[in-house]
Amino acid sequence: MKYLVLGCDVVGDCPLKEENELSDGAMPVELSPELTAELIDWNARMAGAVLALTEAKGMLQRLNAAGEGLAEQVAAAVVGGAKVRFIRE
Repeated sequence: MKYLVLGCDVVGDCPLKEENELSDGAMPVELSPELTAELIDWNARMAGAVLALTEAKGMLQRLNAAGEGLAEQVAAAVVGGAKVRFIRE
């Protein structure tokens, strides 16, 4: 019996691997062309989502940093002083 792991391969197109084995980029078992195509399509869509999420997280970090800076500027600009609480996303 084989133990297989299905997971997104962001940098390749082989989402199926043998457990505890290094992947050589090829499917570890023979599958129908239809199932192989479904796996490759799923992997491409999942990789796109993972990369978009990673990019979005980076954008949120940059925007949160900018928001903190803006909160400090608002606090400094208010005559008589103010405390500004910034809510991170």
